[in-house]
Amino acid sequence: MIHYPLSRENWSRTVGCIVIAATEARNEWPYGVRGVLLLIAVLAVLVAAHGCRRPVETPQEVAHAYSALLASLDASRPGDSVARLQNFATRYAAYPIAQTVAADITPWRRQLEPAYLKARDLARDGRFDEAQTILVDLAQLQDEPAGRMAREFLSFEFHQLKASQLLVKGDTAAARAAGGELRKLPLNEGQRASAERLLDSVGLVDGANRMTRTTALQSAARMIQVALHGSFAEEGRYPELLDMASPVLANLRATGVLSPVARIDNYTSKGDEFSLIVSGADGQRIRVTHTGLEPIPGALQK
Repeated sequence: MIHYPLSRENWSRTVGCIVIAATEARNEWPYGVRGVLLLIAVLAVLVAAHGCRRPVETPQEVAHAYSALLASLDASRPGDSVARLQNFATRYAAYPIAQTVAADITPWRRQLEPAYLKARDLARDGRFDEAQTILVDLAQLQDEPAGRMAREFLSFEFHQLKASQLLVKGDTAAARAAGGELRKLPLNEGQRASAERLLDSVGLVDGANRMTRTTALQSAARMIQVALHGSFAEEGRYPELLDMASPVLANLRATGVLSPVARIDNYTSKGDEFSLIVSGADGQRIRVTHTGLEPIPGALQK
């Protein structure tokens, strides 16, 4: 928008008439009336001066800067785009280009709520990194509803949902880490209690998983022991060497019995005796001998 000056001629005539009336009246008009007329004349001069300003135009360098700004906006970051446009409009509010910026912000604002809903859908699908990127982008907008909702979701529910989904999928280590992030947030009393209950659930599931893995590893160790006894019955001796690829364990590999076993270590055999250590992927270890099984104390368990 360009501000055009008021008519100098009309203002000059009006002001001149008021001044002449105030000065020529002299004794005919009361002193107070002449004073009021003079005051009106002064105000008219000030208004006329204001109206005679030169047109305000947007400097060329500002227009170029705005073109560069538009070219740099990222469609995948509507929050950042709206924020940058708002800052530009505020900085150059004195120029007509501010009205152009205000109009250009509108289509970007329409993208904010769909972006928030997309982030929520991504979180439901377990794609938390993608969801968090969108939410952080929106959260910088202080005065937009999508920005407020993004900040509220990130303040607690996002991390709770992440931990819960990881727990359902059986990834207790990642669920525990996500639950631990909740403890770092400024939670209210109810949220903190909910976070602790979630960590309690993680602990219970983790304990159950450890028991399952222990049972599976013990079963595999028992079958290895049986296979070695069978080899001794057929060959009259135990194998000189034993590892996961040994022929004596071929049937166990084929049937999946060895799936809980990560490796076999420290195998020795002498006469009718043997000893070895079976290790699970979670760090559990069991010593297997010709007479029985013995869990190794201090083995790392996750």
